[in-house]
Amino acid sequence: MTPATTIPAAIAELLERHGQTTSRREFLRTSGMLVVSAGAAAFAGPFATSVSAQAAGPYPDPNFRQLDSWIVIHQDNTATFYVGKTDCGQGTGTAFRQMMADELDIAYASTTCVMGSTDVTVDQGGSGGSDAIQTDGWPMRRVAAEARRVLLEMASSRFGVPASALAVSNAVITVAGDSAKRVTYGELIGGRRFNVALTGANIDATTGVAKVKPVQDLKIVGQSPQRYDIPAKVDGSLKWAVDVKLPGMVHARNVKPPVAGATLVSIDESSVRGLPGFVKVVSKGNYVAVVCEREEQAIAASRQLKVNWQKPATPQLPGSDNLFTFMRNAKPSSSQGPTIVGNPDAAFSSAAKVVEAEYDFPFQGHTAIGPAHATADPSDGQMTIYSNDMKSYGMRNGVATFLGMPREQVRVVWMEGPQGYGRTAADDAGFEAAYLAREIGRPVRVQWMRNEETAWDTKGPAFTFKMRGALDAQGNLVALDYQARSADYCHLGYNEADTVLISQLMGTRRATPAAGSAATPSNMYAIPHTRTVAEVVPLPLVWETPIRTGNLRDPNGPQSTFAAESFIDEMAAAAKADAVEFRLRLLTAGTSDDSGFKRARSIAAIKAAAQAFGWDTRPSPRPVGNGPVLTGRGIAYTFRSQTVVAVIAEVEVNRETGRVWVKRLACGHDCGLVINPEGLRRTIEGGMLHSVSRALHEEVAFDTEKVTSVDWNTHPTLTHADAPERIDIVLVNGDPNPNRPDLPHYGAGETSCKPTIAAVANAVFDATGVRLRRVPLRNARVLAALKAARV
Repeated sequence: MTPATTIPAAIAELLERHGQTTSRREFLRTSGMLVVSAGAAAFAGPFATSVSAQAAGPYPDPNFRQLDSWIVIHQDNTATFYVGKTDCGQGTGTAFRQMMADELDIAYASTTCVMGSTDVTVDQGGSGGSDAIQTDGWPMRRVAAEARRVLLEMASSRFGVPASALAVSNAVITVAGDSAKRVTYGELIGGRRFNVALTGANIDATTGVAKVKPVQDLKIVGQSPQRYDIPAKVDGSLKWAVDVKLPGMVHARNVKPPVAGATLVSIDESSVRGLPGFVKVVSKGNYVAVVCEREEQAIAASRQLKVNWQKPATPQLPGSDNLFTFMRNAKPSSSQGPTIVGNPDAAFSSAAKVVEAEYDFPFQGHTAIGPAHATADPSDGQMTIYSNDMKSYGMRNGVATFLGMPREQVRVVWMEGPQGYGRTAADDAGFEAAYLAREIGRPVRVQWMRNEETAWDTKGPAFTFKMRGALDAQGNLVALDYQARSADYCHLGYNEADTVLISQLMGTRRATPAAGSAATPSNMYAIPHTRTVAEVVPLPLVWETPIRTGNLRDPNGPQSTFAAESFIDEMAAAAKADAVEFRLRLLTAGTSDDSGFKRARSIAAIKAAAQAFGWDTRPSPRPVGNGPVLTGRGIAYTFRSQTVVAVIAEVEVNRETGRVWVKRLACGHDCGLVINPEGLRRTIEGGMLHSVSRALHEEVAFDTEKVTSVDWNTHPTLTHADAPERIDIVLVNGDPNPNRPDLPHYGAGETSCKPTIAAVANAVFDATGVRLRRVPLRNARVLAALKAARV
């Protein structure tokens, strides 16, 4: 597909990519995007300006206040939904189809879904914040309900009966009491526009006249149809973003500074000019890239290109071995708090027992299994970027700003790929491809190498914590002092023209970096006296550094929950109380206001996880046995937005090698109305496994000049050999019968990531009696702790 292709053909390719096999001719014949029926005026669909061979661009924004921008009914009585989200592999596209098909009263199998391509879908922001179901699902449901209402009105006019006398099922409308009078959606409007205006102050508020169905009337929601994207991923037929091939396309590799803060002195282009396929060396500021006709040629040229760099006069990084000492001694650049409830000083003074502890959490990277990549086509004065970046609309805006192009001349075609769950290097690759394509005047494909992906991708920030808790004579937690510091001074946003790596290397500087934050605990514990302080500290180098911080799945949540829930476990152990009972006591003491509503759901989630696991009530740690393998279990609980989750981990700790194996996981999860139970379970599983990897393996190692963890050996990740043998998940508000049918659908993409690391650490303590307060729990660290404690 090239930009000169007409928009309907582009949509046909998107449909094929998303699992609907259709030729361009068939698409044009059946699509509601184009009228071909006799006597009807042909029109360009809601995303095109002409049905003839259309000049490339402009790419106007689809109008979210037009029903035709969301739904197309085809003459074969099928429907295509156009939504402004992207699917990072969790099956949200399937859930969107379920919700919209249910409201439209059409069979799920008769629908398709096109997502995330900026010229054909409304701008719902792409993915992020686990808001796809919780927030964006509502306008999807409302516009589908409105389409159903309009179709019923059409049938009412055709049959001369009120709409209330009609019934609809699987896109077929019948007159009550006269089944011979029937008409399909395709017969009513297939090949034609709705021409119905919607209302809403913004896209999230988009609505029509119709109301969504009550939960009791939903038939497809709550079922688990097969995800439409899985078969093509299994059989290898899916077209990934990495697979894009365009006529005249060339390949590029960048040459990054060898050490943090290095300055480009000179480039010897003659060192690669004679190589096969060489096209050009492109450089600006400290950005260097080499372009060749073939990918392997670009790789060879990037390795052979002679570049002279000047190192900075002083080291720019503290080194990961010295990181936490550096952070504790650094002067904060910003601070939140102290936030004080009650009188913590008095509570600590009168306490029967006071416990203090410090926790450390390192930088962790996305380290996607496939390095960052993108392809850009500059044909005919426009710019089309093929990317798996989860925020395609932001990329469109950012690239337009970066290149100084009108945004109407830029589009991003979203395709599936490995980069996801936060601010990844996919942002950076898309900007690089667009810049190089403009410089070369040909389509350019950019792909980072493995060492670049692991070293230079955006990192979740490192944290240090200082905790203090007070128990009264009855073993109740009466005071909590929480102090957190994060190394998140320059927190990168998504697709920002002035902070993407290529822009930084070219010398762009913000006057003031956008600082991140040091997160506070997310729990509903009723602790009468608390003090909370959250500070941010800077590293010596702010710009052009491989230690770039940004959102990593559930930003800052696993870090803060690791410290908070580990410490709650320490307080339970100090009180000689069972870890589950201790938490339930803290939750039961809560009020009955709106916070009490979430507390009740928190209690239910903890009890569900404990029952599924078969929790035995006793204090931790358990008596240490004499064998080579020690076994323990630990729990952690939290919430994210309106979703609550409790995770229990069972571990085996090899006292001879230090290896921790997470043998089993159990989870109680409440995200309100469940759209697809099977898809939700797999999402929860994936989140927990991701966090097990972060708990046991993942850490960014660096010296004073560069990142040293650059491959799967130096930056290991979870493997099949590490996988638990059993995972139990209880959907507290799920099938077969929701216990709260009044609850809306909340987000679930990240919540299970949040408590899992703490649950694993608490299980290790239960097994060994040794409290490890720094992750990851790699073999050597665990073994050293066991030896120090003589376990």
